[in-house]
Amino acid sequence: MDEFKTINSPNRASIKVKGSTFTAYLLPVQSKESFMAQLDFLKSQEKGANHYCWAYRINPLSPEERGNDDGEPSNTAGAPILRVLKSNDLWNSAIVVVRYFGGTKLGVPGLISAYGDAASETLSSATIIRQRITKTFKVNFEYAQISFVERICKVENLEVIEREQGVKLSYTISVIQSKFEEIKEQFESNHLLTVTH
Repeated sequence: MDEFKTINSPNRASIKVKGSTFTAYLLPVQSKESFMAQLDFLKSQEKGANHYCWAYRINPLSPEERGNDDGEPSNTAGAPILRVLKSNDLWNSAIVVVRYFGGTKLGVPGLISAYGDAASETLSSATIIRQRITKTFKVNFEYAQISFVERICKVENLEVIEREQGVKLSYTISVIQSKFEEIKEQFESNHLLTVTH
């Protein structure tokens, strides 16, 4: 896997079902901690709500997925929200659906449908992006080797994040993960180059 689908900005959508309002918030998240901080903030902004149900998917390389029903019947809220994230193949993303109860019970099928529909609605107007999975390393080399290093960077379409000049040159380079070992080998095969991670 060299890239994954994600979002880079929050989004919001709202639906009404038999008097209840379901407001879904789509959030970019990098960790469980960053999600929990955003959830706490949402709770402070939506103080009168009856339920704050959610799901997230984090880190495609070491997947962490979770859903939470927040007091709704088991698997009627967190699971359908998580299904929406999975069916859209989104990572480093979370959806929180805030429910204001409208007085009419929806039953299990109705809840599953309402939470899933609210989650889908917030995605329908979201901007989904592709993010590359990269690794970085540092190459230290002599000035005489600059054309060799620059040639590899150009041919392999590598991104040089930082160039440092001193007694020697030092480049910090980003490469897509599937080509990491191959690229590293190209640099290391020239014995005057040292590569550090």
